[in-house]
Amino acid sequence: MESYKIMPIFPSQPVSDPQISPDGTKVLFTYTTLNLKKNKYDTHIWLLPLKEREPRQFTHGTSNETNPRWSPDGKTILFLSNRASEGDKTGEKKRKTQIWLIPADGGEARRLTSVEEGIQRPAWSPKGKNILFFSQVFKGERVKDSDVKIIRRIKYKRDGRGFFQGKRPHLFSTPARGGRVRQLTDGEYDVDNAAWSPDGKRIAFIANMDRDADLSFYKNIYTVPSRGGEPELLWKGRGRIGTLGFSPDGKYLAFTGRVIEDPSLVWYKKTDLWVLPLEGGEPKNLTESFDRTVRATGELKWSPDSKYVYFNIPGQGRTHICRVSLDGEVEKVTKGKLSVESFSMDKSGSILAFNASDVMTPYELWIKDEEGMRRLTEMSKGLLKKLRLIEPEEFWFTASDGVKVHGWIVKPQVFKEGEKYPTIIQIHGGPRGAYGFRLSAAEHEFQTLADHGFAVVYSNPRGSIGYGEAFAAEISGHWGERDYEDIMEAGDYVKTYPFVDPERLGVAGGSYGGFMVNWIVGHTDRFKAAVSMRSITNWYSDYGTSDISWMDHETTWGKDPWDNLERVMEKSPITYIKNMKTPLSLIHPEEDYRCRMEQAEQLFAGLKKLMRVVEFVRFPGESHGLSRGGKPKHRVERLQYIVRWFDRYLRET
Repeated sequence: MESYKIMPIFPSQPVSDPQISPDGTKVLFTYTTLNLKKNKYDTHIWLLPLKEREPRQFTHGTSNETNPRWSPDGKTILFLSNRASEGDKTGEKKRKTQIWLIPADGGEARRLTSVEEGIQRPAWSPKGKNILFFSQVFKGERVKDSDVKIIRRIKYKRDGRGFFQGKRPHLFSTPARGGRVRQLTDGEYDVDNAAWSPDGKRIAFIANMDRDADLSFYKNIYTVPSRGGEPELLWKGRGRIGTLGFSPDGKYLAFTGRVIEDPSLVWYKKTDLWVLPLEGGEPKNLTESFDRTVRATGELKWSPDSKYVYFNIPGQGRTHICRVSLDGEVEKVTKGKLSVESFSMDKSGSILAFNASDVMTPYELWIKDEEGMRRLTEMSKGLLKKLRLIEPEEFWFTASDGVKVHGWIVKPQVFKEGEKYPTIIQIHGGPRGAYGFRLSAAEHEFQTLADHGFAVVYSNPRGSIGYGEAFAAEISGHWGERDYEDIMEAGDYVKTYPFVDPERLGVAGGSYGGFMVNWIVGHTDRFKAAVSMRSITNWYSDYGTSDISWMDHETTWGKDPWDNLERVMEKSPITYIKNMKTPLSLIHPEEDYRCRMEQAEQLFAGLKKLMRVVEFVRFPGESHGLSRGGKPKHRVERLQYIVRWFDRYLRET
């Protein structure tokens, strides 16, 4: 392969998980860097006292530390790590992630737990005496002295995680001072999320305990005594439920969710914020009239006076923190052309710490207090000196049906007025994803192409999130229709830029974007080169091979494939393989459980049989998230293959 120098890559979120202390004076966050020598990522916890300008590294060592959480009194910090304790001779790869505690003013960390399957998502009890966490419980069948897998559930694998047959996530608790670990839930069901009640006596959690739960889109809310006991059904859901949180006064339980009346709209119906009165009554949808989807991770955050619930919303390429009152009034808390991710509040509710990115800066630590909103860190200052960035130009165009479509264009790094440049149109995944005002792995890819002399166009066609429920829902059951037209019309629109060469257009995309690339090259010869990554090409064979395809077909196409053969094949790009004449590079991770390898294999074999220009680039040991979190060496190589393909077929000869 020709050698192409790639600008330094970086983690999609170098700064993440900001946690402000209860008294609002300090912020913990994780900082992730690339370890090119060991071909991995290093993550450690950093601390920034708000009266100081420079953060300092709080944890050290060769193991990663994540999930920092202040105790309610602010004196102790909890974190997760698979570091070795004194006398532990277990190899790093075999050690499971455990809870560690360290004094907030520094000192030696001590390991609190030794749970066989490791620990996820720990949470302090309101008084700090106990810690709730998730761990896996084996409920399957093992064959003695055998590596045979016995699978009895339809959910047995997950992209990025692999096979987990027989294992169920359940709730546990342990005293913060140390002692016996108590299992709080058990059975043939999965616990999704959980939250402490304000008095610490009960825990609410999300699950579906029905025997056919794997095939259901419905979730329920249960409670269980914090000392253990039988779960009680608090509310029988009418659709998906995401995350939850009690109001500080104990009167309400807030949760995110969607009512599902038509399965074909599962992926496109917006998520709302609901509150359930704990003294009785039906949940109230607080964001019913707010035409944006609600995002929340971890426990939902309330204001101390129990009047507001906080969450994130994506909108027109931005992601911001909002809050909603019990009367349903939504108020934006952050502003600007930013993408805000996770956030936390101090005990008074007056200070917000969050991580955010804009088009020219990777994710950094920000704060909002009485002085306003501002960035606190420059962790990527050294990196930015090595990156050759071009600020994207935002545009809107009116589609042929009158709807406004949002996009951006990046000029080539070396730019001369009057010259025309080969141009690449990029398509996002999802399809319920969206490009926006940020600098992460996707935008780094665009900048890399610009650095090698290409103009790059990226837009949010129909199906994208952040432009209203109707905008997202329009392609439900209709992939390759209005979305295809929006992408083609984006190409028409950018022809008005004098530096875009309409005779040298390329197209690239991954996941849903990979499907669209396959679809496009089967329906037009407009593009001179294409790169399809981790894609779908045959909906029939996708069923059952992907980790989610067995439920995707009902939600995407309305029926299972055996009852919908004509439609399924009509919407499969491989049906149009004889029309595919565009030079096509197929890039696929070998351990992608979302869009399986066989999808690319089918298209490659067919195109070779037809004597078309095609190549197949396989990345061993990588999952669907290769471009964002794959091994650093593979991420660099992937970019080199993309640049090489477009350089070969879009340059003037």
